[in-house]
Order: sequence, then structure tokens, then C-alpha cells
Amino acid sequence: MIRNGRRFAFAASLLATFAAGATAHASPEDLFSYGTRSPAMGGIGAATAQGYEAAYQNPALLSMVSRRKLTLGIAGAAFTLHTDGDAARGMVQADAAKGVIIGAETPIPFGGFLRNRVGFGLAFYTPTALVVRGRILYPETPQYPLLPDRAQSVTLRVGLGLDIGYGLRLGVGFAALAEIAGQVTVATDATGRVGARVEDQLVATYAPTFGVSYTKRVTSKNTVALGLAFRGKLDARFSVLIDATRFSSLSLPRFNIAGLAQYDPAQLTLEGAWIRQERVLGISLTYKRWSRYPGQLAPTILCPPDEPDCGALSPPKADYSDTVVVRVGAEQRVLRSRVLALRLRAGAFLEPTPLSADLPSSAAFDRGSKTVVQVPTRYFDATRLGLTWGVGLTFAKFPLDFDLYGQYQALLPRELTFAAGGPNGATATSTASGHVLAFGLSTGVKF
Repeated sequence: MIRNGRRFAFAASLLATFAAGATAHASPEDLFSYGTRSPAMGGIGAATAQGYEAAYQNPALLSMVSRRKLTLGIAGAAFTLHTDGDAARGMVQADAAKGVIIGAETPIPFGGFLRNRVGFGLAFYTPTALVVRGRILYPETPQYPLLPDRAQSVTLRVGLGLDIGYGLRLGVGFAALAEIAGQVTVATDATGRVGARVEDQLVATYAPTFGVSYTKRVTSKNTVALGLAFRGKLDARFSVLIDATRFSSLSLPRFNIAGLAQYDPAQLTLEGAWIRQERVLGISLTYKRWSRYPGQLAPTILCPPDEPDCGALSPPKADYSDTVVVRVGAEQRVLRSRVLALRLRAGAFLEPTPLSADLPSSAAFDRGSKTVVQVPTRYFDATRLGLTWGVGLTFAKFPLDFDLYGQYQALLPRELTFAAGGPNGATATSTASGHVLAFGLSTGVKF
């Protein structure tokens, strides 16, 4: 049994080349921020977020919610990604992202000490065409594993904020992502016909969010605000087990089509802001713990516990390191009348890439020689420099507001080195570059 399993583990690797893993990506807000105000201000918000956006940025700020409000909007992004060099050259395909934003916020009508001190917020994003995307790509296929599909997942953020007085606020919440689990059983019936039974389900995975904020009025018009927010690791796996052991008399292993469909590292944000009635200026630092990222690929064939080295191929292990993201943002009210108020917003951020510049080789089956060979692991990524802008419009006599934002994220050219990427297995290099254009608009109604 084990001998046959060893033979078929090798044979199955010829067919699958162990590449049954997902392209890993983070949730949409980790790429663009959430809502339409924060994305326009460079993604800041741990000390300055308003309304439902605080469910993601810092739930402590939900304690400032004073009216019920429902927000609906749309968001999208287009990716232009390049590779240039000996290891890979040309455009990398990346589908545009389109989704719907839903935000809800309300004060909790407690009495006594808690009167006007507790607020609740919900932030929801759903792509227009799918629930969650987990793509299977061979490691040697040029790809940006941390970029294009990051906006292709349903995400939910819920938060609760409490104002405990003296300028101090506390908040707690959670995030949820969708993940897929299932099994496909292939077998023959009594008549010899081949059939398959498919069982799959969509389940949720959760991560906690904690926040604290402090505000101090320094003059009659000026306020200093500090915010600290922690977001736990959020990963959504997909796993489909293909069982063909009853298909024939051959000793067939079970195929494990699995990987990480979405991944957010644990992160800690510290932000400071200067606030006036007509102006907001803020700067933040976000630490992201990418060093704990396990990688997006999972082995196609799982070795039995009593024989961990059964001959099946193992996924490549690329190195990832922790990063610190710097963000700055501003908001300025430029018009206020009896009819409306107009605010302009702008910001910028610099997000280093966590992916190592030196990529290991991957094992793959070569059909020509019918042997396992080493191929380059063509993962690309680069540091992103983002420029953001937006507009907010609030009506004085109607409970409506409109917001829109735009983002331009430039991938700063970066050279990567690929083992086995050149002729005869030599090392080769290629440069990653490109840009991302994103937009969003929303309307909110208070009641």
C-alpha cells in the first residue's frame, strides 16, 4: 500500500506539479482602506475615522456616533502590472476589482452613565461578481500574489465603542472573511458508470479588533487626538479534497486542492492628529507581521502521518518579513453655507513589500524528460507609493452626504532574483513595476 502510494504520489505530481494552491491576498481594506473618507486621506483613521469606517480603523471612535446613518457606495480598482528581465518579461494579467460598500452606524440608547457614550458600526464590502476568489497558479507562472485579487472577497467588520470620559475611548470588534471547504468523491456505480458527489460549504473565519483613542482640547479651536488599534490575523483558507480511491483498483491518493484564499497579517496602528472644526491633519505608522505568513501554497498530495517523506513534492517557501507602513492625510473644509459644506481631502502612504527579493526554486514535473526538475518561483511584488484624494459634500437642510475618492498607487521598480530562472538552471533576474488606480463613491442618509 505504501509502496504504491509512493509511486502514485510521484505520478500525481507529474499531473498536478503540486501547484494546487491559491493565490494569497489580503482583504480589500488592507489594500485601499475602507469606506470613502479614509481612502481619500492616505488610509489614516485610527485617531480620525468617522462613522462606520471606524469599525475597521478604530472601533473606539464609534462612541462618537450621534445619529443613525446608512451608507451605500461602490468601489473599484484596475491593476497594471509588469515584469521585465530574463526570468519573466511582459504584462501580468490582473482582473479589475468591483464591489459594493455598505456601512451602518447607530448610537446605543443606554441611560445613566452610558447615555450618549456607546456607538455601534458595521462595515460590509462585497464584490459584484463573486463571494471569494482562490486561484490555482503554478509557481513558475509570473504572478503578483499579494496584489490583484485582494479586493475579491466578501469582508465584514463590526465594532462597538465606549466613551469612558476624560477624552478616553475604548472599542472592540471583529472581522469576518469567507472561506470554502468541500469534498469531491469519484466512484463507479453498479453499472460501471463513473459518477461524482460534490459537497462544499462556505464558512466564516474571524479575527478580533481592539482600539483606544484619546483626545485633548489644547485651545478653544484646536484638539490633539491619538489612536491605537490592533487587528488580529485574518486568514481564509479553501480546501477541496478529491477522493478517487474507489474509482479503480489502483491505489490512488486523495488530492488536496487547498491554500490561502485571503490573508491579513496581524497589525498594530499608532496615529496622531491635529483637529480643528475645518481642518484635520494626521500621520500614522502601521506595523504588519508578515513574518508569520505561512505561504499561499499547500501540497496537492498529503503524506500519511507514518511516512512524512512519501515522495510527494513540497510547495516552495518564499521568505516574508515584517513591514511598517507610513501614512499621512489631511482634510480641509473649503466652503460652508446655509445650504452645504464642501471638504477636500488628500493623503499619501508608503507600504514596503514583505516579499524577499531572492526567490527559491520550485519542483515541477517535466513531461519531456519525465523527471522532476527545478523551475523558478516567479512571485513578484514591490513597494507601493500611494497618492490619494477625495471630496466630501454635506447638506445642511437634508440628511444626506456624498463622498468620493481616488487613489494612484505606483509600484516602485524593484529587481528580484530567481533561482533556476535562467538557461540550464542558472539564476536570473527580473524587475517588478506597475501601478494601481482605485476609486470609490458613496452616499449616506441620516435618520
